[in-house]
Amino acid sequence: MSGAARRNGSNGNGKDADRRSEVALAAPGPDDVLATVLELSRAITVDMHADEVVHSYIDRFKQLLPERSFCVHLFHPQTGELTSVYATGRLSPGRRERVEITRQALERHGVTIPADSTGPIDVVDHYEPMFVGSGQGFDVPMMDGERIAGLLAVEYAPGMAPPVDDQTLIVQLALQLGSALRNSRLHRESVYLRDYLSKLLDNANAPITVLGRDGEISFVNRAFLALTSFRRDELMGEDWLSLLPDGERRRLLPVYINALRGEPSTNVEVRLPRRDGSVAQVAVNTASILSPDGDVEGVIYIFRDVTELRELEEQVIHAEKLATLGQLAAGVVHELNNPLTSISVYGDYLLKKSEADEGDERDIEKLRRIVSSAERILKFTRDLVTYARPSTERPVPVDVHELVEQAVVFCEHLIDETGARVERNYDESLPPVYGVKGQLVQVFVNLVTNACHAMPLGAGVLTLETVPRHDGRLAVRVRDSGKGITEDNLERIFEPFYTTKGEGKGTGLGLSIVKNIVEQHRGSIDVSSEVGTGTTFEVVLTCRADPRDPAG
Repeated sequence: MSGAARRNGSNGNGKDADRRSEVALAAPGPDDVLATVLELSRAITVDMHADEVVHSYIDRFKQLLPERSFCVHLFHPQTGELTSVYATGRLSPGRRERVEITRQALERHGVTIPADSTGPIDVVDHYEPMFVGSGQGFDVPMMDGERIAGLLAVEYAPGMAPPVDDQTLIVQLALQLGSALRNSRLHRESVYLRDYLSKLLDNANAPITVLGRDGEISFVNRAFLALTSFRRDELMGEDWLSLLPDGERRRLLPVYINALRGEPSTNVEVRLPRRDGSVAQVAVNTASILSPDGDVEGVIYIFRDVTELRELEEQVIHAEKLATLGQLAAGVVHELNNPLTSISVYGDYLLKKSEADEGDERDIEKLRRIVSSAERILKFTRDLVTYARPSTERPVPVDVHELVEQAVVFCEHLIDETGARVERNYDESLPPVYGVKGQLVQVFVNLVTNACHAMPLGAGVLTLETVPRHDGRLAVRVRDSGKGITEDNLERIFEPFYTTKGEGKGTGLGLSIVKNIVEQHRGSIDVSSEVGTGTTFEVVLTCRADPRDPAG
């Protein structure tokens, strides 16, 4: 008689006599158990579904423990309802849906099911076989924390005596199966949570970006892409700060550093570059992204587009300035034009008479200054009227190169005086622009004049360039090789009455008038400069008529 049979034998009668007639099953060896455990650890991954995990375990249970029948009931992690049943044999009628667990199994694992529980599990005193034609068996709860994730039932064929250590081995394997099911559930929930949060951020109305500790972009949502017109693949993995203009980079770098220290920032306004070269005015809020250990592993930027708001504010301020200047211009022109005209005319008469009579050179110089000063004041009054009074002319198609060349002709004397060399880089395929010719010529006259004033005598280069844009508009660039403009002055250069020229050399209205005219033409003007190298003004004009214009 084998050792297993002797261990299951007895000196009694009745059931002891029946057990003496049972055939003892062979117990698996330690090497076989270890090989099965190692095989399962390699085969089971956290991304496997619960059914796949159960199938893999039961298949290996069958290989390790032949001549046994296994049945697994799985329950939903939230509702506790029965979700799936896996059996290696034919179940008795009704046993697929009827789930029972013995008190002995609950006590073995220290699990308690409340008496008033409405779950699918019934607690019974004795194990009842589940398979057709099956003999004795036992059940094992598979735990997920304090929750019963499933039940494993093991049964033997009639006349088969289980080894003494069979139940202990299967309980250990069932615990491992329960742990694998828990890992699978946690992985599914984490993936769902990750995807849910990703979709939530991606579909949020506010533009959002996420940066890693190295400053590279790890996430951008649709709202951010819509705001900047970039594609996602153009931004992912890029250094965020390197995409910003120098001034905005210096402004946002402390914000990023503070966020890496766990210090949030709110409502920091910056100019965000768009793919077409324009900028969006945005308010930025930042927050730190913490790892499970509490370390800062990234920064989330939440933007609020305030471009339209700031443009509206500028329009309101501009309108208020226009109203004020309109009243001022009317009063100034009325009060000064008549006496100034007399001064200018009589001064010019006396100047010419003195020059003809070869009078005292000192008196002639004084007369020149009188005439020059009177003309400068008259020009100032005309500029005030031009700035404050909107044009009543209708826009028409105009060749942009004709506009620029006419401005060069008007400034020819100034170009000759400064000795500047004019270089032209024109794209002759450009379509005409829509606008008021006289006003647009005034724009380029002003820009060319400023360029000549900024360049050294005899060593300047004035570059005039026209280029198409992908948005259907075109750009005219006026570039000088002068001393450049500091960043502080660049921010105020278009303000009325603000000038970088010396005393008596500028009214501060020229660029303000230019900006006003360009915006009335539904265009834009931008300036870039590098101290010691030069300045570039870029005027963007439309090539299509505005349907709201009568001329369109």
